[in-house]
Amino acid sequence: MAKTTSPSFVFSLELEKNPIVFSVIEKELEIARVIYNTVLGKYLKLEEQMKREKRYKKLVLQNRGVSKKLAKDPSNKILIAEKKCIQAAFEELRLKYALTEYASHEWIKPIREHFGNKVNSAIAQKTATRAWNTFKKKLFGESKKVKFISKGDMDSFEGKSNDTGWRFVDGFIVYKDLNTSLVFKEKDAYASEIMTKLYDKTPFSYKTKDSVKSDYYRVKYVRIVRKEIRGKVRYFADLVIAGYPPSKDRNIGKGNVGIDIGTSTVAVSSETKVLLSNLAEQVKEIAREIRLIQRKMDRSRRMMNSSNFNDNGTIKKGKKTWVFSNRYRKLRSRLRELHRKQADIRKTSHRTLANSLLSLGDTFYTETMNFKGLQKRKRETEVSDKTGKYKRKKRFGKTLGNRAPALFLKILEEKVNRFGGIFKRINTRIFKASQYCHVRKDYFRKHLSERWHRIDEKTKIQRDIYSAFLLMNANKSGKKTNQNSCEETFPTFQKLHDQEIAYILKQKKMILNSGITLKN
Repeated sequence: MAKTTSPSFVFSLELEKNPIVFSVIEKELEIARVIYNTVLGKYLKLEEQMKREKRYKKLVLQNRGVSKKLAKDPSNKILIAEKKCIQAAFEELRLKYALTEYASHEWIKPIREHFGNKVNSAIAQKTATRAWNTFKKKLFGESKKVKFISKGDMDSFEGKSNDTGWRFVDGFIVYKDLNTSLVFKEKDAYASEIMTKLYDKTPFSYKTKDSVKSDYYRVKYVRIVRKEIRGKVRYFADLVIAGYPPSKDRNIGKGNVGIDIGTSTVAVSSETKVLLSNLAEQVKEIAREIRLIQRKMDRSRRMMNSSNFNDNGTIKKGKKTWVFSNRYRKLRSRLRELHRKQADIRKTSHRTLANSLLSLGDTFYTETMNFKGLQKRKRETEVSDKTGKYKRKKRFGKTLGNRAPALFLKILEEKVNRFGGIFKRINTRIFKASQYCHVRKDYFRKHLSERWHRIDEKTKIQRDIYSAFLLMNANKSGKKTNQNSCEETFPTFQKLHDQEIAYILKQKKMILNSGITLKN
């Protein structure tokens, strides 16, 4: 039976300046980096040995053949049983070659001894688990390769509990005979409320699939984090606390809310409001600055390492030595700071928008989106009919990186569940919100460039908002829209839609890929 875990949140506080403690942190970060890279390398070697086995190659061919047949006939019980047998055989091979999480906990013992057991065993095991989680993605086909951590780039380590290693005790971070206090801002009501709940061991309840369970506020474990902020290295303690984070008193609304998420925009439809907005609008200017700095860095790198590039501008294959100028290093430091700022602004923007949506309803519907698939470049090479040149294979990687729609949905889902609402993800291929018309009661495929859905000759609705409207009126199974509900709510929705479009035009807001043309 799987172990149930209580909800938790992270409370980050800066460590008071203490050169001795900071020196110990730097040493442990470097040891953790060596453990991570060593364990990761061990996994890769064992995987390579496993793949040489004839049995493994045979299982790969069998799995490929069964998967193709299952794609044509998903309900075939014989094929499903055969697939399970193949997966069990793969599992036996992985156990034979020790490709499991807990195998790495044995490998780290000689590494700890090499460094005089300076790193706590729980921290070493958590670091090994971190390496396993990285390798696991490659092992199960979620990624093509793994990356080792360069010297000086390890930025965090954490324990398993608050009883050993780095731990939180009465406002201090304690490790062996060392301790340092945490920096609290004056009049910080949020921090004061958390500390009060920790000291009083305030109880809380949370729901599981089967029942309601109880727990109390406590520090589960401590994560030590190194950050470079405005060119200076600072150290923080992330307290992973059992419970829910303090929040303002919010009354979650009543009713259904449909959300159509895009790569850079979000459309929302409820009984009282219609919204079409760009995601994380404030990151736009920082994204431009990042792009310009990356160009400068690329020019500098090419100038200093011209022998590493081919005549057509591509990088030569094989091992190379790279030389970076002082100008390049300064630009790299500036780039890191901009990425940090961009991440903070993006997260704050998403949280603000999610908070504003909570009052619209208590049941949220959104379609599943394969954002990882949208990040990938096209496989097919195409030639433009107009220019005769190759078309770019780029898709939505940069937009997704800047706007982070998946992060917004994650934040919204967490908030909805915390306040007792329901968050449902609907299968895009089954529901087909972008193709259905509730008036004509049929599906019509639209080209991606068609940004308006025409109900009749006089009525047209913005495509993303209309998809959100159909999601708002989804039936209980989530497989299609409720026709009666659509007909009842459409008159009100149309008024709210027109008001939102008029507001966008009046404010001269540029909504990306919306089809809304601003009037001069």
